Amino acid sequence: MLYYLKYLIIILMILGLNNKFLYLIYGLLLGNSFILKNENKLIIEIEGKHRSYITHIHKKISSLGYCEYKKPLIKTKIVPGGNINKVMLLHTYNNKNYLELYTKWYLDKKNKNIPNDIINYFNEESLAYWLMTEGKISKNNLYVNMTKFQDKDIKFFILFLENKFNLHQINLNNSWLEFNSNNIKKIYNITKPYICPSMKFKFLSTKT
Repeated sequence: MLYYLKYLIIILMILGLNNKFLYLIYGLLLGNSFILKNENKLIIEIEGKHRSYITHIHKKISSLGYCEYKKPLIKTKIVPGGNINKVMLLHTYNNKNYLELYTKWYLDKKNKNIPNDIINYFNEESLAYWLMTEGKISKNNLYVNMTKFQDKDIKFFILFLENKFNLHQINLNNSWLEFNSNNIKKIYNITKPYICPSMKFKFLSTKT
């Protein structure tokens, strides 16, 4: 088994990052996940109340062969209001192909850029994991913080989302994308196969 895992890791580094993995990480990189350029690795950062979703992310990435099967440490932190969130920093295996991703996703060490090839690697699954990870529900609307990106990138991304997924009137309010209840219903219908049970509450406004 150990020999097989080492062999698989070598093969993955030679062949690059497959599309199933890219669909996932193109959704996650829109949030707090980041690339360590000097180490050629991706750090998946997931924060929330639900441990089941956090462990689901690890299981999915490890099953694709891009990180260890051993679960990473899940820490807790106190957030405003006195609530407790769980946080996971999942380190992928080193892979030279992350350097290419870095050049697409980053303007510099601190500022991200939405790459043009997001049109090729952002699908219904990407949308689901992006919103499950980063979306915040309030008054039947779903909000996503986009402060890491420049206005031109956000406007490009809004047009992309509206055209690709037939969404309408995605609003931008103080660097937050706002999805109304009609858009949430559409999103839920097309992403339902990828939504984890513990994350369905973010799409409750789709119910009648």
